[in-house]
Amino acid sequence: MLYSLLSAKLSDNVILVIASALAFIATFVVLMKPPAFLPVDGGKFVIDASGKRVPVNEGSNGKVTGVGMLFVLIYVLAVLLFLPLSMELVIYMALSVLMMITGYLDDCARSPWGELVKGLLDLVLAILAAIAFVVYNGTKVALFGKVFTIPVVIYVILAVALIWASINVTNCSDGVDGLCGSVSIIEMVGISVIFHGILGKYAGLGMIFSFVLVAYLAYNWYPSTVLMGDAGSRTIGFTIALLCLKTGHPFSFILLSMVFLFDGGLGLLKLAIIRLTHKPFLTNIRFPFHDELRKNRKWKIPGISIVFAAIEVVFVILTAIIT
Repeated sequence: MLYSLLSAKLSDNVILVIASALAFIATFVVLMKPPAFLPVDGGKFVIDASGKRVPVNEGSNGKVTGVGMLFVLIYVLAVLLFLPLSMELVIYMALSVLMMITGYLDDCARSPWGELVKGLLDLVLAILAAIAFVVYNGTKVALFGKVFTIPVVIYVILAVALIWASINVTNCSDGVDGLCGSVSIIEMVGISVIFHGILGKYAGLGMIFSFVLVAYLAYNWYPSTVLMGDAGSRTIGFTIALLCLKTGHPFSFILLSMVFLFDGGLGLLKLAIIRLTHKPFLTNIRFPFHDELRKNRKWKIPGISIVFAAIEVVFVILTAIIT
């Protein structure tokens, strides 16, 4: 779109700076006064084992949520306008919008959707993304300086697992002001810088999304006035997974997303083990781990976000050194 007009006079880097700046400004302005149709958090409930209604997210009661719908649309529009288009990129943007829509509908629901419904939706979108990726990129994987070609079926299964895991651990980590946004920015910028030569125009996805999230953090840092909701966190997780796949070093996801894997992933693992074994597991530790720090150890919310962001910087540096 605009890229074809601008590229005749400007370099790709200049166009990316313009796109990132406009995306930042648009997000900042839109979130200054969120639209009235967005849902308000608080009042949601889950049903416990005894059948009682248990309130969730009580600390966010009354805050506007689901603003991820707004900044995801801004991000997608900026990408489509300012990056060179291809059918592959359009497919990924369409999947990003679908990911946002499923999350937004959950944000609007009075009671959170069941795990089965959300899990199946995530699985379907992850399968579509994995198939699209293999069609356009093949199945070669770089690991410790060597390149391997993985059988298509196995690669698709592994890619689906990576995408599904990234969506869910990112979503689980969005529980305190500033945490998910700040860690995501560091991770996306890290991927875009470390693998810039490999990613090409896809490095622009990470940079544009990062600038959008910086604007979001202006309102989400403690004490927050808006929340991204599943509409934002699920799309962030999807984008991180996509970028890791596009690097050709998909196993870098383990290091780059270690903060999310520890914070949200261990909670998913704990739940899975309890349901499979019907026995208690890690009963003295709350998950996501930010809840352990906030509720049991009485850490201040800004401190939790700053520590997690600092740890993410360390893992990005380690990834740069290893790769």
